[in-house]
Amino acid sequence: MLLPEPILVFDIGGTKVAAAVLEPDFSLHQRREIATQAAEGPERVVERAAALGHAIMRQYAETQAAGAIRRAGVASAGQIDRKTGVVRYATFHLPGWGGFPLGERLASALEMPVSVDNDVNCHALAEAVVGAGRPYRHFLLAAVGTGVGGGVVIDGKLYRGRLGGAGEIGQTLVELQGGRPCSDSLSGCLEVYAATSVMLQQSGYATVQALAQAYCNGEVIPAVDEAARWLGWGLASIAHVLAPEAILIGGSAALLGARYLNAVRAAFVARTLPSHRDTALLFTQLGADSGLIGAGLMATEGCQT
Repeated sequence: MLLPEPILVFDIGGTKVAAAVLEPDFSLHQRREIATQAAEGPERVVERAAALGHAIMRQYAETQAAGAIRRAGVASAGQIDRKTGVVRYATFHLPGWGGFPLGERLASALEMPVSVDNDVNCHALAEAVVGAGRPYRHFLLAAVGTGVGGGVVIDGKLYRGRLGGAGEIGQTLVELQGGRPCSDSLSGCLEVYAATSVMLQQSGYATVQALAQAYCNGEVIPAVDEAARWLGWGLASIAHVLAPEAILIGGSAALLGARYLNAVRAAFVARTLPSHRDTALLFTQLGADSGLIGAGLMATEGCQT
C-alpha cells in the first residue's frame, strides 16, 4: 500500500508537537518537534504549530523533487469530532481545548485542507496498516505516556464511537473509593495510576528516558511496578467487554521494555477469565512516529468509519 501523495502531518500531545512530511512510502522527512506549552492556550499552540509546518514545507521543497504539499493530517489529544475537526473534550493535559475548532484554525493558518482525529486513533490506524496490528482483526491500542489513551480496531476498522469519543480508556474507573483526582470531577481513573507521568512523579526521576534506563538495568522502582499492575488490571476489565485478539501498548511506556510488559501481563492474567488469558499483549512497532503516520493515513481518507 502506498499513499497517493506527500502529506504534512502533525502529532499534538500534552507535552510536545511533532510534525513532518509523510511520503507515499510512509517515510518521514523533515521531522521536527517543539514543546506544546499547552498552558498558553490552543490559539497560541496552533500559531506555533503552523509556523513549524510552514518551515518544514519550505525545507522539504528545497530538498525534494516533488510538487507542492496540498493537504495536512493532524493527530491530536482529546476527543475529536472527525467530521468538523472540533475538539469535543480534552483532559487537564490540554486546558481550554474543549470546543476549539482545531481543524478550521490550522487550515486557515496553513492555507490548505486539514483533517483531524484523535491521536491514539491515528496511532491505532498506523499500527493496523503498517505496524504490529497487521495480524489482528480486533485489537486495542493502549497509549501510555503523559496520559493514557486508547484506540479500538474492530473487524479491521477503526471504531470512533459517538462524536469521536470511543477509546478513552484512561477514564476507566479502577479505584471506586478514595481514588486520586482525575479529569473534571472524576476520580480513581486508570490514567492517574498508570501513566508514565505518574511514574516520574512518584519515583523522582527527571525524564522517562532516565527512568527507563534504570528500570531496564534492573533497578527496583516501585512506581513502575505499581503502574504496571494498575494498567494490567484496567486492561483486564476492558478485555472482558471488547474481547480483542491483541492489546498493543505504545507511548513512552514502551521504553520500559520486556520487564514492564511481563508485569502488565501478569496483572492482566490475574484479573481475567480463563477465556481471555491468552490475549496477546505486545508493544507497538512504530514508536513515536505512529501518530504522524496515522495522521497521514487518516488525511487520505481510505480509513473513515
